[in-house]
Amino acid sequence: MDKVRVGVIGCGKFATGQHLPNCAAAGNVELLHCSSRSEKGRKTAESFGAKKTSADYRNVLNDPKIDLVILSVPHEMHLFFVQETINAGKHLFCEKPMTMTTAEAYSVIKVVRRKGVKLCVDYNRRFSPAMIDMKRTYLDHRNGKRGKARVYLQEPDRQKWAEEGTSTMLIRINDESLTYGGVHIDWKEGGGLIIGEGCHWLDLIPWMLEDRPTRITAVGSTRLNYIISIEFAGGSLGCILFSACGSFEYPKELVEIQDHGRIFRSECYVENQYYGQGERTVKKFPLQQDCYPNVGKEGGMSAYLAKIDATGREFVETGKFNYCFPDKGHFNLLETFVEAILHDKPSPIDEMSGMRATYLSERSMESIRTGTSLPVNIEDWEMYVH
Repeated sequence: MDKVRVGVIGCGKFATGQHLPNCAAAGNVELLHCSSRSEKGRKTAESFGAKKTSADYRNVLNDPKIDLVILSVPHEMHLFFVQETINAGKHLFCEKPMTMTTAEAYSVIKVVRRKGVKLCVDYNRRFSPAMIDMKRTYLDHRNGKRGKARVYLQEPDRQKWAEEGTSTMLIRINDESLTYGGVHIDWKEGGGLIIGEGCHWLDLIPWMLEDRPTRITAVGSTRLNYIISIEFAGGSLGCILFSACGSFEYPKELVEIQDHGRIFRSECYVENQYYGQGERTVKKFPLQQDCYPNVGKEGGMSAYLAKIDATGREFVETGKFNYCFPDKGHFNLLETFVEAILHDKPSPIDEMSGMRATYLSERSMESIRTGTSLPVNIEDWEMYVH
């Protein structure tokens, strides 16, 4: 078998923007059967080459030709559809969060192992070219490939302080609540912007630092604006600052790590900048979707800003909105998971990773609601499932 035959359940906005075009573009995928309750969704799936469409999701699960199901349904429906899909014996690519609670995640881990299928959670940022390059460069530095600082040393012979062997990592998210619909804010359906969006960065920070969280302190609102502080076993610190009060006239995400005389930063996955110890490097990354290829041909952050301006001007003039989308790793992750299925390799982001992001989201929300710091318990982080 050189291709995985894919079914998609849920052909709404996100599937239209990512899953369907990514399936159509992947050389190792055959988009076979898609399910949507709406006629519009079914016609959209057909436009991307789906061989069959259905209004009933069970037609996808009962299709013996389907190897892999991509699940793109509202958050509160994840547990039901995940269990239905796995019990049907299909491999599963699941939108984030895998589940809304840690207890639900336990149920998913149990059924995945019982049925012997592969599950991948769409924490795509790990597979962004910008994040892959940033982690490789950061770990090379951590492992000793260091230059010599160009600043003076006040006490060159002093002992190294313990904190100097740790890293600090910041993720700042500029979001604009004016663009929101109510589904992600609804207490039951979406669960708020920590479980709905923060799970992305709660997954990314431990992966990047390669360390285990030990304590979480969060302040703000479980619904919109929040700050989450994460302490790690090795002494490193992570911080997520999420603001829904910003503007999409500026890029959404900034990721920055500081470690032993160096700074590693990524501006919304289009430009990485590395500073310190005699080095200054700028790397630029192409967009996944570029509606204005003749604007900002220099690439990187300045080009992305120019494309955002072009988007705004066209919207004001015509009412048409074209979104230039940075490469956040969606396509790379899908392709990697498909290769894992074809060659019987482990899932790149498996059910344990899905559980951990949900668990950290729950702890963050509980910290806000109780006004206290909370431990990240080893028996939860390394959940044992018989």
